[in-house]
Amino acid sequence: MTIAFIDDYLSSASILFCMYLYLQLLCIFVIAPNIALLFLNRKRISPKSLSVALLVLFVIAVIWDQLSVHMGLWVFSQDEIVGSLFGLPIEEYLFFLFVPLLSINIYLFVEGILSKSKKVNIDE
Repeated sequence: MTIAFIDDYLSSASILFCMYLYLQLLCIFVIAPNIALLFLNRKRISPKSLSVALLVLFVIAVIWDQLSVHMGLWVFSQDEIVGSLFGLPIEEYLFFLFVPLLSINIYLFVEGILSKSKKVNIDE
């Protein structure tokens, strides 16, 4: 009896793990680094410019994804997503916001490092 219970528990846990895998990966590899980089780049970020850039990229990504789904180029299994909004998984909307933000953050971070090294070389 306990073995059946353990098997049921493990199978339901693996279903939950797979179901939220996309969201978990987003949190670990995209959202968490964004939080750290936003803190490190806080002096170099213009909130207005960042908002405009993210809005433009978000709109383009949503249109692109909507067209691709409606054309049947790819589908999303309703069993493996957190929820759906206008035919796209909620995870996709998070992806559309946080991946471009991560790209911008990485660019600003590397630019800050390179500009500091150029200042040091000029001063020497």
